[in-house]
Amino acid sequence: MSSIIPVAWAQTALNDISTMTANDFGGVDPKKFHEAKVEEYYNNNKTGSLATVNKARVRRGAHSGGSNPNFEKDHITVSYRNGSKEVTTAHVYTGR
Repeated sequence: MSSIIPVAWAQTALNDISTMTANDFGGVDPKKFHEAKVEEYYNNNKTGSLATVNKARVRRGAHSGGSNPNFEKDHITVSYRNGSKEVTTAHVYTGR
């Protein structure tokens, strides 16, 4: 059974997705795609540090690497939180 986790957005992440289209995500609205991936990651990893979280915050929209795009696959940077406390940050891979 899946759980819904509230997803908030940092302004930088909203800026990141502002130029993305559904064509970039297989016909899915970029915001919905990101939120679905964040929830999927949460539902598949609710152990350890994620066991105590009650919300997520998208910090960066889908992107590859940091300073080197070849270093890391396309991912969303997400903070998982318990109240106002950041519990962990994860790179949620998009599969693009």
